Amino acid sequence: MSRLAPHLRAPHGMIDDRLLPADPTSRDDERGAFVAASGSYLQLEWKNSAEDLWSKADWILLPYVHPVIDSTRKRFLSDVKKALGFRGNDKAKLEKRILEKLRSVERAKILVEIYNRHFPGGHNAISMSLYSGPLSRAEETRRIPGFPLRSWRSSLEEPAYGRLHWQDTAIGWLSTGDAALRHDKWRRPWLDFFEDFGDRISVMTLPHHGSANNFHADILKFGALQFALATTVESRNRVARLRETLGEVERMGIRTRVIDDRRLAAFTIICERSMP
Repeated sequence: MSRLAPHLRAPHGMIDDRLLPADPTSRDDERGAFVAASGSYLQLEWKNSAEDLWSKADWILLPYVHPVIDSTRKRFLSDVKKALGFRGNDKAKLEKRILEKLRSVERAKILVEIYNRHFPGGHNAISMSLYSGPLSRAEETRRIPGFPLRSWRSSLEEPAYGRLHWQDTAIGWLSTGDAALRHDKWRRPWLDFFEDFGDRISVMTLPHHGSANNFHADILKFGALQFALATTVESRNRVARLRETLGEVERMGIRTRVIDDRRLAAFTIICERSMP
């Protein structure tokens, strides 16, 4: 944390007393490992001895929400402020006022009505996606000469004892929620957003549990993609033409798994980095 403290924004509000604040004192002459986090971004730095160069790595949780037309957003925000009797542009104070409103069911309904007035229907279509994985590309990560095990070591569905056979790249995971990615107007901006992460996305959950009504082959065009998961209990037969989707995925050379919430099926990912 110490080396990264000057570059990260300090936390606001209540802080757990078990957390230690970052120490900005330079420790360039020392060995060690540091982890710093700011929001959904984490950065790691480490070296084995004072003579070594510092190595770096990072990890990020990156959400995607379909873009909203600015004029629509402004009208929505204006109506929310009016309903709350709120003036000004202080986001923190506005968020606090909204949370207070949501404590009452009747008052919350007012905000829901305003939302539906500006964004009617189709909320599943713009379901949020979330990327969890490295921010930097593999070739951008610095390695210490003579210490190859400092690279990422990753495993998909392999037992823990097989570390020597793991791949030397980090595994990124992309969850697609219930997004209607079959349709161009939802899929194209989604692809543009995640395009630069194509060499890090190794696992993806298929949209809407693998429904053929939400699937399009273009969402599989990430160079590092190895697995596509359908999260459902297949025996319930609630997903439209699931096997059709899985068949199309497998024809593209990507492996599939159906993972349910009964713990009858599981999928294991391990991604680690050796630090002193």
